[in-house]
Amino acid sequence: MKVASLLAVMAVLLPSAALAHPHIWLLQQVKPIASDGAYTQVELEWRFDPDSSENEIAVIDENKDGSFSPAEVQRLMTDTLQALEQAGFMTWLNTGGKDFKPTKAAAFDARIEDPATFTPPDWDRNAGDKEATPSKPGPKAAPGKRRNLIYTIRVTLPQPTKVLTITTYDPEDFIRVEVDKAKVPAGCSLGKHPTYKSEFVPGQPVAADMVSCKLP
Repeated sequence: MKVASLLAVMAVLLPSAALAHPHIWLLQQVKPIASDGAYTQVELEWRFDPDSSENEIAVIDENKDGSFSPAEVQRLMTDTLQALEQAGFMTWLNTGGKDFKPTKAAAFDARIEDPATFTPPDWDRNAGDKEATPSKPGPKAAPGKRRNLIYTIRVTLPQPTKVLTITTYDPEDFIRVEVDKAKVPAGCSLGKHPTYKSEFVPGQPVAADMVSCKLP
């Protein structure tokens, strides 16, 4: 059975993907990887909010054992990775020139974190959707049982660089991406991108988090 990943659906921009504000919340950890005094790769770790995690885990974990087998991860990659690559992983990189999107993953993995370490504040997933038809709710995390689905994506930079910025965001704000402030790497700082903003509800833009890194 193919894995009908929510993220794959969002990446190909189906009409149903614009029905919430936001619908999914991701806590992102950015890990620039250096070799011989220059950045050569970037690793993105996406930690899904617990309710979105339950939607995904229910489909990926086919044998319901609470963890992902190599075969389950491979099926996830088969069904999802191409769509993520086509969407550039919702990520813009800059090494001193123009912003660009990564197009291929050098590595991909998925796992379940139990119990969850990321639980965002409660929010109205349908804010601003006054004309939207309510959809059938997906699985909810059981009381006292909260888990995070985690994707780990590694991409290779086109050439080694000593300066790098990483910005991940969804312009439609279907997915809210927030960088983990407690885990900003050494040599990097966290700020807001000067122009990239998510805006589903007109007049309520959310500036995208930007991680800026520099090697001596």
